[in-house]
Amino acid sequence: MNKYVFYDNLSIQVLSLLAGRNKYFSKSLDAHSFEEHLEYLDFVVPDLIFKGDFEISVAHLSGVADPAIKVVQWLGYDFPTIIYHHDFNEQPFNLTEDALNSFYHILLKWPRRIPANLLLLRAPFHNQRLRQYYKKVVELDNFMAMLSVQAMVTDKVVRQFRSRSKKAVLVVGIGLGGWITNLHRAYFNTAQAYIPILAGTRMDEMFLTSGFKVLVSKESLKESAMVRNRLNFFTKFRRVTNFNLYPLLARFDNIARFDLQKSAYNGFPLRVIDEGHISAILKPSLSRDHILEVLERHS
Repeated sequence: MNKYVFYDNLSIQVLSLLAGRNKYFSKSLDAHSFEEHLEYLDFVVPDLIFKGDFEISVAHLSGVADPAIKVVQWLGYDFPTIIYHHDFNEQPFNLTEDALNSFYHILLKWPRRIPANLLLLRAPFHNQRLRQYYKKVVELDNFMAMLSVQAMVTDKVVRQFRSRSKKAVLVVGIGLGGWITNLHRAYFNTAQAYIPILAGTRMDEMFLTSGFKVLVSKESLKESAMVRNRLNFFTKFRRVTNFNLYPLLARFDNIARFDLQKSAYNGFPLRVIDEGHISAILKPSLSRDHILEVLERHS
């Protein structure tokens, strides 16, 4: 075991202790498809024309979700817009030095002002302690709803900005946010650029064959067909051929495994870094440099 896999597995073991008995999908594997979830959703996103927090209540097939949007930097419609999706195990709107917050460390801590509107999207079930999140994801349908709601919120934000500005909209995400970024491209593809970081399209593999599987119920590992059927969107993603994709993967990632996720990006400029999942997150400049390079290309 190399050091990168060791650190990834150590982080996962800590999460496993926090989750306790609330393993992923331990209560129910019954779930609607992404198509069914997306077709059901109907809600309005407020006008995002100044800094602030915008809470949204969304009825979905499994209940009610609480996504939110934080406009962190507003420069106006003469600038590009970055829509950012956070990772698992984060405090999305806690923009302080000691918080678990990838947005802060990647985009805000940099001493120079990034020449773009910066929007941070908080996924459903991430407004409270992490234990509350784990209580939700014992049902696969709740997890599917979270991803679907976030993809739909993203699309409504993208369309709002594209209807008012000719400047590019970039959808960015790391870890969980990277999967959501790819999901939006697969089902909507309305942004000018997509930057998925440490994620792919075979989400089933993350739960069933990566180091992340220790967080998954034994029943789900044994009865894996539904997980594979619902969470793998590789084929849908590959049908989108627009040259608007700028992925970043870590060669030694034991969560979004390089060998299993890289094929989704065949034909696109995949950046590969010699890191693991955790070590890559702990080096935010790697993600920042990649994002800024794509931003410059679309400015």
